[in-house]
Amino acid sequence: MEKEIIMNAVNKYLELFPNEQSRLEILLSNLTKHTSKELTDWNNFDGHICASGFIYSIKEQKFLMIYHKDMKKYLYPGGHIDPTDENPLVTAIREVKEETSLSNFKLLKITEDTLVPFDIDTHKIPYNERLDLPSHYHFDFRYLFTIDEITDIKVDSSESGDYNWISFDELSKNPFFGKVAKKIKELIESKNIA
Repeated sequence: MEKEIIMNAVNKYLELFPNEQSRLEILLSNLTKHTSKELTDWNNFDGHICASGFIYSIKEQKFLMIYHKDMKKYLYPGGHIDPTDENPLVTAIREVKEETSLSNFKLLKITEDTLVPFDIDTHKIPYNERLDLPSHYHFDFRYLFTIDEITDIKVDSSESGDYNWISFDELSKNPFFGKVAKKIKELIESKNIA
């Protein structure tokens, strides 16, 4: 994946959310000092780009959360960028399919450029005992996908243990997702699909 693709998405994101400049300082620093390959290499322990997708069921107004065995908590589907992935959106779509077996989801665009995520999050990943990986940053390009109604899924048992569909209220009360829940709610309401 070319660095220019990532930088273009980040620049367009910051045009939409200029108040998040300081929130992206570590990512912006990494964009300056690392090559295209290093930015997506999960062995780059300065940090690397990842991509993910929140899945929202329109009929039930619920979000899909999957129990991540290594992190020991419920998260939205997502993961590392593969060398063959052309951009972060391709990664997010692939990861959602791999982790949930869903295929009938649609991207909820925030701009005409579909590569611009609705959120970019920087979070510190703790030491991974199973894989013996040191603590490092993930720069998570978060996309929002919708499905018409809740359907059964098949989780990837190598990474995940269980799944749950949760409400806006549950999402917003979760300390990990409180801030992004507000952003999701505003996006869904602006598209008149709430």
